[in-house]
Amino acid sequence: MHQFFPGIFFNFETVRILGMAPAGGAELAECLDAVGQIKDNDPESWHRAWAEQARKAEAVANEARASGDREAAKRALLRAHNYARASYYMLPGAGPLSPDPRYLTLCEKSVALFQDATKFFPPGTVHRLQIPFEGRKLPGYLYLPPSWRRLPGKQKAPILVANSGADGLSEEIYFMAPAAALELGYAAVTYEGPGQGLTLHRDGVVFRPDWEVVASAVLDHLETLSATKPELGIDTDRVAVWGTSLGGYFALRAAAGDTRFKACVAIDPVHDFWDFATTQVPKAFLAAWERGWIGDGAVDAVINLGTRLAFQMKWNIATTGTFFGQRRPSQILRAMKNYTLRLPGGVSLLDQIRCPVLVTGAEASLYLDVSSHTSAVYDGLSNLKEGDEKQLWVGTTPGEGGLQAKVGALALSNQRVFRFLDQHFGVVREHL
Repeated sequence: MHQFFPGIFFNFETVRILGMAPAGGAELAECLDAVGQIKDNDPESWHRAWAEQARKAEAVANEARASGDREAAKRALLRAHNYARASYYMLPGAGPLSPDPRYLTLCEKSVALFQDATKFFPPGTVHRLQIPFEGRKLPGYLYLPPSWRRLPGKQKAPILVANSGADGLSEEIYFMAPAAALELGYAAVTYEGPGQGLTLHRDGVVFRPDWEVVASAVLDHLETLSATKPELGIDTDRVAVWGTSLGGYFALRAAAGDTRFKACVAIDPVHDFWDFATTQVPKAFLAAWERGWIGDGAVDAVINLGTRLAFQMKWNIATTGTFFGQRRPSQILRAMKNYTLRLPGGVSLLDQIRCPVLVTGAEASLYLDVSSHTSAVYDGLSNLKEGDEKQLWVGTTPGEGGLQAKVGALALSNQRVFRFLDQHFGVVREHL
């Protein structure tokens, strides 16, 4: 695969941005202009380049508004949102819980640009949500297919509940699966749970491992909406949960904990966050720490040294510490142990899943190897029939879905995801 940068981190994130183009989240030449201004592992040049493209795309949107071109305004605002999101993404601040002072403002700007874009979607197809959850409201969106995309026979629209992962915005998730869902007559929901987006960076609510509690609150709200607003035409008896990377872990937790989910799609999911940690820090070092041979102070010192030597390590620690609400590397590592599908006694949460599951893997993943995560999930679905109730797809090359979260191959991913969902939701489409 062509490399935009010598380092895999900046290269992967560039492909991530470019990969949103099919759903309107990027324009090739704009991205090439940005890439030409970026120095590898230099977060400030990354910030400046994408902030400039966000500014230019917003200016295009204003021109389109002035000339009455709704479609051009929408698409330019969607690109401006994605570039604005990218502009703050690489800013690690001073470390965990010490964000760059620009971060929150830029995040809020990115969200505002997306919300501005939704004003130009077909009327009645985007609804902002405020989901009640433990005394607060989780922000989200309900996307409805336009009338000309509705399934035949006055069917209500099946629903895709799309989870964000460790570092995305619910707005960004629109480009990854919901946009495709609408074209196929599905409704889609995106939302920010604890530890995500503005719920984290503005409100200070950190991650929690028992995501089934969060997902159930989303379903409760959808059922209330369906009952009080039947004109929405959503089918709460056909709800699928979807997620990529850590969002795939969240989707599996949701399917295990709430039988109202009738299908699950786990795109390149985390099986056990601790297994990820052991690929970032030498296993022998971590084993010595777990046995008490090395203290927390030594772990903190070694990892903090690594953050001074390697930008990606600095970014990883700053990001994970913030969404876990932990400042010290040793505390971050302990928090990772809570995010697992394993249960004491050699059993698994996966044993509790009864709905059909599509599990995918990525052989060229930057973060998660197939055997420790994808295969562990697939093999752990012990109560599902192979090839029917549980299906496996492992991408090899980037064009075949080989990069983490299927970035750069979203069209292929969505074709396979919705083929799977159609099969299990009884959606019949005419052969072409």
